[in-house]
Amino acid sequence: MSTRRGRVLIQASLLSVGLCGLAADAGATDPPATGSGSSCVIQGNAIAPKDQAIYSAATGGNRIAVFSGAITPLRATNFPADSNNGRMQINTAAGFRIEGFTDARSINVWSSRDIPVAPDHVWISGGRQLRVLGASPGRLRVELPARGSIGQPVQANASCDALSFGRTTPPVFDTPGNARGYVAQRNELDLHGSSAGDLSYTLHASGDGSSILLWSTETRGAYVHVLSRFELYVDAWVKRSDVKALPQGEMMDQAIPAESVQNPPSLALSNYLRIVQATHAIPIRFGRGDAAPVIGEIESGSEVYVLDIILSWASVIPKALHVMPTDEKGFWVKASDLGIAIPVPDGGVPRK
Repeated sequence: MSTRRGRVLIQASLLSVGLCGLAADAGATDPPATGSGSSCVIQGNAIAPKDQAIYSAATGGNRIAVFSGAITPLRATNFPADSNNGRMQINTAAGFRIEGFTDARSINVWSSRDIPVAPDHVWISGGRQLRVLGASPGRLRVELPARGSIGQPVQANASCDALSFGRTTPPVFDTPGNARGYVAQRNELDLHGSSAGDLSYTLHASGDGSSILLWSTETRGAYVHVLSRFELYVDAWVKRSDVKALPQGEMMDQAIPAESVQNPPSLALSNYLRIVQATHAIPIRFGRGDAAPVIGEIESGSEVYVLDIILSWASVIPKALHVMPTDEKGFWVKASDLGIAIPVPDGGVPRK
């Protein structure tokens, strides 16, 4: 029987799928002993670039699947020490679990709370989209891209529980009622830990520096104590000569950063044999036959499209269409595990 391949039609709406836990080992090669370790787990509804590959190993290995570009419930662990030289270990979830490794740089994470940059004085604000640069035990090195008010990328080490694949909401900033507004005089602004002048961090603003609005209710000598929340949260002292005071009671608009958020498609399939609901957990193999490696599992109750049946094996893809097979090999399961009987000529015994 010739293989029938389903044709994926991209539409304009979102695809919503659920989240489930990380499966047991599915035949993927163990990751290196460096990086975040297995105690660091990030999860949520991620948007992976269309056709981004999932591999069988942290480095090298075979392409076992690709992301479709739709929203994918994802769980990741064992992030590499350097994202340029390794992959994070992932589980695609949504009832059709493919386990493998993929590039951590291409799937953005979101800060679920403020992340320290300069302790006690500068933080990456919660609700911001970040890139993963690398990892150390229990922590990820993340980067806030230059956009909005920020003129240069900002890096920080984040606890794993401060990050999510799902979009998060920025904290609310309440401006003190008697605060006075300030803006930077230039695009580099030194932030100090106290009015004694101890330098804590140099902020690189976009443009001429006036895009960052600072608020203050306290001055001390040559210094002003300022607060601000934009892409960063700032609680520090600045020199009076480095900022310009706005007229009392005057406010100004602060630049709103343009987040680069992919608009995920909804996917639909035509040209398939049938839809089947699994009645028990079924191993997914990378190729047809008992010798093919197991790369995941269909969970009980999950629905799949059956694309083709060859001998006693069925080629399947998830009904959620969040992850797809590679061109080289498909996702294969035993047809009997789906309750599909294989007919034989002349009334023989069905093949299983």
